[in-house]
This record gives sequence, structure tokens and C-alpha cells, in this order.
Amino acid sequence: MTISTYIAKLEIAIRNVLQQTSSEKEIVEQLKPHFDLFLKTKDLLPTTYKQPKEDKYSQFLLYKPDDEAFSIVGFVWGPGQTAPIHDHLVWGLVGVYEGAIEETRYQRIRSEKGSYTLKKVGVVTAKAQDISYVYPPNKDIHSVRNPFGEPAITIHLYGADIGTKERHIYDESASSKNIVTAHENEVPLYT
Repeated sequence: MTISTYIAKLEIAIRNVLQQTSSEKEIVEQLKPHFDLFLKTKDLLPTTYKQPKEDKYSQFLLYKPDDEAFSIVGFVWGPGQTAPIHDHLVWGLVGVYEGAIEETRYQRIRSEKGSYTLKKVGVVTAKAQDISYVYPPNKDIHSVRNPFGEPAITIHLYGADIGTKERHIYDESASSKNIVTAHENEVPLYT
């Protein structure tokens, strides 16, 4: 089977789930087994895209349908590269395709005075075939890094084209600023 065939099978599953529920938590729970199978697909990210950049991680759009109901994105993490604390404002699944990464989860807490702080709620090392998820508002803020000596590749499935969606990055004090993390490629690798 071709990569496009695997993507088509995943798209059928995604659309079926989206017809059944709008709960972002239920969406990620129901899509996890389908995404797990998809992660086992060989050569999802062509070899020419697997070289990490020196200065920061790379983000490649693999596929999105015309209605942008979801997107599949590949990230390449060089040793020591980090994504700052950020949110997504949409459901998503993150699978480690090659190597390993470290994910730190945060919760945004509102004080009685109306200000916010970030509370670190956990750190997980994820290896090949491990799957994490995000969904607002409670499971949406994290940072990702590759503290290891080898590159890592992660495959992400989001409920929107994450490369065009305005989101937020945070500092440790929970102050945020708007950001769009654009894909390295404008045209998806697969159609």
C-alpha cells in the first residue's frame, strides 16, 4: 500500500469519529487506536526530510484535506532542540515515530486575584510508538524537547491545520503571546 492509501484509511476513521462526537477528549480517545496503526506505516517522512536543522526543530505538513478538518504533520527534532511551553486550542495526537522526546505538561491556574500561573503536572519520556494527546482546556499546554544525542521524529494529528492556527506560547509565569508556527512546506507532501 502507498502512504496515500494509509492516509485515506486514517481519514475515514477521523471523519467517522468526528460525526459521532464533538467532545475533544472523546475524539482523541477514539482516534488513538487508528493513529497507533498509522504510526506503524513505513517511510511516512521521506529520507530527504529527516535531517534536523541546526537551529530549531522542523515542521512538515504531510496531509490536510481541502476542508482542513484535520492535519497530519511531521516534526524533526535535533539533539537539544526544544519547543517552548505552548497550547494548541484544538484536539491532537502526538506519536513518536523515531527516537525519543521528553514532554512536560502544564496546567494554567487562575488565582483568586484573577492572575494566572503555570503548574508543572508531569514529565514523560516518550519513545518510538508512544502516543500522547492534547485537547483544550485541561490537557492543552506542554513543552517538548529532545534531550538525547540522536534525532527524533514525531508525527502529529490535529483537528485543524496547526501550521496556520494562531495559538499561544507561555513563559514560566503564565504570561502568553500569540504565535503561528508555520510549516516548512506550503504544499502537503501527500495529496
